[in-house]
Amino acid sequence: MKTVELKLLIVCVVVSCFMAAGTALGEPTFMVDSYMQWESLLYPEGPNESRIGPVMPHEWYEYVEHWNLYLEEGNAIPYDTVYCYPELYVYEGNDPCYPQNNPCLVMAWGQGDQNAPDVNYAGAWKFVYGEDPDLRDCTITLRVYPPGMDFVSFGLSDTSNRIVSWRWDIPAALPGPGFTTITINTNNIGLGTAAAVPNASSFAANPNFDLSNVASFIVNETYHDNFPGVFPAPPPGGAGTFIGWNAWDSYSVTKNTGGGPGPGGAAAARSKWYVKWSQPPVAIDPNAEPPTFIGWDELSDYNNPPNPIVADDWKCEDDRPITDIHWWGSFLGWDQPHVPPVLPKAFHIGIWTDDPCDFSGDFSHPDTLVWENYCDNWVWNFAGFDESPRGPSMNDSCFQFTQLLSQDEWFYQEPNDPCHPNGARVYWLSIAAIYDPNDYTDPNFRPWGWKTREHFFNDDAVRITNTFNPVDGTMWPPTPPKVGSTWVMGDPIFWPDLSTSWDVAFELTTNRPTYKDNPIPGDLNGDKIVNFYDLAILANNWLKSAP
Repeated sequence: MKTVELKLLIVCVVVSCFMAAGTALGEPTFMVDSYMQWESLLYPEGPNESRIGPVMPHEWYEYVEHWNLYLEEGNAIPYDTVYCYPELYVYEGNDPCYPQNNPCLVMAWGQGDQNAPDVNYAGAWKFVYGEDPDLRDCTITLRVYPPGMDFVSFGLSDTSNRIVSWRWDIPAALPGPGFTTITINTNNIGLGTAAAVPNASSFAANPNFDLSNVASFIVNETYHDNFPGVFPAPPPGGAGTFIGWNAWDSYSVTKNTGGGPGPGGAAAARSKWYVKWSQPPVAIDPNAEPPTFIGWDELSDYNNPPNPIVADDWKCEDDRPITDIHWWGSFLGWDQPHVPPVLPKAFHIGIWTDDPCDFSGDFSHPDTLVWENYCDNWVWNFAGFDESPRGPSMNDSCFQFTQLLSQDEWFYQEPNDPCHPNGARVYWLSIAAIYDPNDYTDPNFRPWGWKTREHFFNDDAVRITNTFNPVDGTMWPPTPPKVGSTWVMGDPIFWPDLSTSWDVAFELTTNRPTYKDNPIPGDLNGDKIVNFYDLAILANNWLKSAP
């Protein structure tokens, strides 16, 4: 039998906005990883919708010409390749006879004729968008299954059809068989792990390529010889007359930095802040990118009973004001790296005094609301994904939210009392989403939840279900909200039993450093003065080296 040689190349995919309605113009973020998402792209509802389709022969030959004209390192795509118009379909997954357990896009092409000429055979698909995004400072991620392939290539094309592209040889650069994750960091266009993981084998780039005006991603496959002999493609394609095939089960673009504003517009970025209290979400693997956080969406809704308002305790150890508030959360069942189309119109943020637990076995909880903010100009950033310990992962996307406070809104610690002689005082932070009444019946509505995390400080986070305002006798939620409301009823957040506490993820920052943030140079013992004691420390460590 003739030697089997398969090549995988990746051709023309026009990029702009695979996004839900309501996302900002030109926002490049998206994720495709479900059967319905792949189907909606393969069979779009309208002519201007994002779509996937086979690459036309002239598009494919332009891609091969690019590789041969602008090759910088490695090997180009051979000119003697024969292009075969492919069949595209979506495999539903969960078939024990095939290694692909997840829904995926399958491309099959080529003829199983042992008498065919001994040349390269290629097939290609393209992902066409409705707009042209700016892909600077982004990460592109694909998961590809290339059975029997020789190499995989991936390319970006701008609106003037200028291309940059990478190629991974198999098995030298990509392991096989099975799905392999490929990432491209657009901050480092070139060859090497700073740009591509795994490290690409070859790279070609038009010097005039415009990353700020990308029009396509390029996905193409090639095999050598007339009968590669790989096992049949998964259904519905099966064996048929096609002998070359591969599959993609997820495809995404995420922003490395930045994010987007809430419905009220973006707040100005503060030049520098200092941490006053921090209990961020807990990543399963701190080195993964993007990370996956252990936790779930704890629903917290300001005005939609029976959903409660969630709060967690924290310790204020100095009199620096809170000038910025950051918190993490998700939208139930939403797995895209951009926010869903129906968003909270605001968040209610409150700070409460502490009612500590007593000796009767009760739990500590918020006491009196002493500060609040109606946050309608929050900003968001994609932070990663969630994995709930309470059951199978929903793969919800996790976002970091930020509210920068105006100076007249800053929170200052109340004066100390005899119960806190060291200046520390425990408070509670509550955060709850505020939606318009019509949002709850919108088919695109996905409720917001505060991201839980493993226990961090003092007592469990809590759900506030009832409060009372002694001034006018109103119950929660008051309209408008009123400082002075007090705790009436609620319960702690725990799982799987009462002995396992959970907190929620947030961070409080300030614009004023402590002395340890900005010490006097040379003050080695931190006593706020440089003297002979510091010189003695220096002399004692003279010529010491770290292990």
